[in-house]
Formats: sequence, C-alpha cells, structure tokens
Amino acid sequence: MSKSLVRYLALGLCLAFAGLAIPLSAAPRQSSQFCGVAESQPADRIFANSDGRVGWREYRSVQQVPELQKGFGQLAQIWTRKGSGSVVNLQEPGENFATGTDYCFDAKGALSAVRYELRTTWGWGFRESGSVSGGRFQAGKSEFFDIRTELPVSEPEQAASIPDALKPQLYLQESQLLFFNLLARGK
Repeated sequence: MSKSLVRYLALGLCLAFAGLAIPLSAAPRQSSQFCGVAESQPADRIFANSDGRVGWREYRSVQQVPELQKGFGQLAQIWTRKGSGSVVNLQEPGENFATGTDYCFDAKGALSAVRYELRTTWGWGFRESGSVSGGRFQAGKSEFFDIRTELPVSEPEQAASIPDALKPQLYLQESQLLFFNLLARGK
C-alpha cells in the first residue's frame, strides 16, 4: 500500500464516527491565479482514477469523469503555461474528508510551489501554501478555518490526532505524478 493511501485510510478511520460525506464539491476551487495560471479557466487536460483500482484515464471534461469512489478516487486537472511549466490540481474526496492540492511545476518539471486544503466532517478545514526549495516544502501561510463560513478558527482539538493529514503529499518532480505516463503522451 502506498504511504499516501495508508495516511488517508488512517484519517478515514479517525473521522469515521462523524458519518457524514463530504462531496468533492465541498472543496471549492479558488478563482485566484496560482503560479500564473487562472484556474477559473477550463483545464487543458483532465485525468482521473475513479476507484483507485482501474487506473488513470484521460477525459475531455470534468463532466465525463465517473463519480469518484470516496477514499480511493482521484481527479487531476492540468493547466499548462507555454514554455514555463504547469499547474496540477489533485482532488481526493473521502467519506469524512476531502483534500485538494495545487502543484506548481517549473519548465523543467520541478515542483516550485504548493497550495493544500483539507476539509473535515468536524466542520473545520486546514489550508496551507508555500514554496518548494531544495526538495523541501516551506510553508508561507497556513490556517484552520470553519468550512461553512470560510473564516479562520483556532486549531481544533482533533487536529492533533491527524498530523499527517495536515501535510500535503509532495511530488518533487512532475514525473512522479501517478498519471505522468499519460500526461507525457500528450505533450
């Protein structure tokens, strides 16, 4: 089992008592620019692994992606920046949480910035953004927030029980993305 899968399974068990599902749409896309890309525009390419078993496939639109199995499915949207890299948004819905991570890759495929968001059925979320240098993530801004109001809140007690879930999964090179073989075919 991958480290990421183990991390999210543990998070799912920690949150299991909540019993509420957080749909993928509960993690709204920010319309601001990230790494020079307006993510409010349609993605250039879309990939999904809807159940964690069948494997990654490319789709023409988000509407064509089958419903993602909570806890196992993943959706990736890619915006390319001519001659200067790309931005990849990876979304993972769960029964009791949802995560969304934006990765900024430079023209050589190296990770340069990350924006991460976790939303829980406890009613709070966590978001963090920062740069990547020398293979290390350097958080620039982080906050806990109320998922209904989007307003900052103090660190919730439950956060201490899920420390790994508060850290973004890093892919230091674009080639480490699980769907990279499909991405490379279309370049």
